[in-house]
Amino acid sequence: MLMYFPPFIYTFFVFLGTLVAISSNSMFGMWLGLEINLMAFIPMIINLEFNKKSTEAAIKYFLIQALASAMVIFAVMLFFVFNSFFSSVAPKIFMSIALCTKLGMAPFHFWFPEVLEGLTWVNSLILLTWQKISPLVILSFFLLNKFVLILAVASALLGAISGINQTSMRKILAFSSISHMGWITTIMIANSTLWVDYFMIYSITSFILCVSFWTLNLNYFSQLVLIKDMKKKFMVFINLLSLGGLPPLLGFFPKWLAIYLLKWKFSVLMLLIFSSLVTLFFYTRLCFSTFTLHTQNNTWFSKENNKKSSWVLSILMLFSILGIIPLSLMIL
Repeated sequence: MLMYFPPFIYTFFVFLGTLVAISSNSMFGMWLGLEINLMAFIPMIINLEFNKKSTEAAIKYFLIQALASAMVIFAVMLFFVFNSFFSSVAPKIFMSIALCTKLGMAPFHFWFPEVLEGLTWVNSLILLTWQKISPLVILSFFLLNKFVLILAVASALLGAISGINQTSMRKILAFSSISHMGWITTIMIANSTLWVDYFMIYSITSFILCVSFWTLNLNYFSQLVLIKDMKKKFMVFINLLSLGGLPPLLGFFPKWLAIYLLKWKFSVLMLLIFSSLVTLFFYTRLCFSTFTLHTQNNTWFSKENNKKSSWVLSILMLFSILGIIPLSLMIL
């Protein structure tokens, strides 16, 4: 399985659109950056191996993002009607709904797992990380605390619960992303800068998992059972548990900071911790099933993938295990 790298021109405009959106000092510039980013990412979704899944994902992604962009324009029009964006609730509500739709937060999350299911691992990584930067930055500018807090808690809970019965690795990552967006937006309400640290570490853990799944050519849970090398299974699940936030792995560090920060809202913190525990529950259930079930037939993997060295997975696993140490020292 060859890894597909999108053409440079599309990649350039994806990065350019995000930079325009987050550096603009006007709402029109923010909208323009979001549109540049959207129109550049659509051709990247339709990869060289033309198939129905990628085409369907591109259509769904375009329709949802176009609807959200239209709501952004509508919020801007309301701004001119009410004359002051920051003193009016209605424009903030529509802007928050549009940005939460772009982020795939609950209850506007139904498109996100379906779109991610039709992408390659490179595009999946971009959608999980880079495509969330500009909506998060814009949301931090026009934050309506109580409304966004409700959406954040709903995202954390629904993302965790919906991932329980999933067998597709992409959908597991999608629902985990929805849950993490709940944590990030809650931190955004409590503190204006700490959410950036959380998002950076979330992006690193997502990168580690996407590279691991690509290296092993993993798409579904059933393929994990067919791996005979116990070392590779252990590497995959260390990285999964890191994404879930199991201490003392790397993914626990941002949640550790969030728990310290969110002491002001004990009920919200308990709901977020409960969602994290549900996520860890089905990760450990996958781990238990994978290590206890065995099969003699290994037909899912090609010889090319069996010959791949595991040194990349070893480095990624060590980073998941030891990465929390330098971060903790920096904070101290």
